Amino acid sequence: MSSMRNAVQRRNHRERAQPTERSKWGLLEKRKDYKLRATDHKTKQAKISALKAKASERNEDEFYFGMMQGKDRRQQRAEGSGGGRSLDQEVVRLMKTQDVGYLRTMLQRVRRERERVGRDVVAGGVGVEVLPEAVVGGGRKVVFGEDGEVLEPVGERGGDEEGVDEMDLDDLAGLGGSEGEEEESEEEDENLTPEEREARRKKRHLLDVKRRKLDALKDQEEKLSAALDEVEEQRAKMNGSIGGVNKSGVKFKPRQRKR
Repeated sequence: MSSMRNAVQRRNHRERAQPTERSKWGLLEKRKDYKLRATDHKTKQAKISALKAKASERNEDEFYFGMMQGKDRRQQRAEGSGGGRSLDQEVVRLMKTQDVGYLRTMLQRVRRERERVGRDVVAGGVGVEVLPEAVVGGGRKVVFGEDGEVLEPVGERGGDEEGVDEMDLDDLAGLGGSEGEEEESEEEDENLTPEEREARRKKRHLLDVKRRKLDALKDQEEKLSAALDEVEEQRAKMNGSIGGVNKSGVKFKPRQRKR
């Protein structure tokens, strides 16, 4: 009987296939795959529990000399890349000197740029345009009004005329902020030709750009000044010319000559 049953052709057994809508989640997980994953998870949880128990029972006074002599991988990588080496005191002072020189140079450059942009903003706010003269004239500037007439130089130093003072952000914000001035400018725009309106619009846009640039330069100048003060204070502490407070909170006085 069994031989006859085995002789009959039977359908081959096929495992359940992965549904098409779930193919994006990967292969279909079988029972054997789940058992392997569950066993690995339980092993890791047991190791974590053992380490937590060991850490809770640790003796805080325990000490081995290997704690001082041993090096972990992070320390070895740091020393190999030069991160653990300490520089000489004279080398550090020289580096601080170079930092001070760079910061002073950048601060002077930003300050001159800020003064120049500030003068342009003031000139644009009062309705004049500053144009550079030819180089033959010695680098002077000629100021033209809206009607093309030559005016006195704006912001020139050393003369009898009063120079243009540096304005704060509050003063710059109020150059064209009143409603009456806006209404007057709108009425004037109605009486102008399209070309004149476009020229006036470009001029206002240029003035807004210069104001934003002035704000950015002032912010950069403040940051450079703060960095310069910090580096100079560090140099003074290294030279012992000023006092301070150490890491332990103890105040110390500057070095004094023996009397």
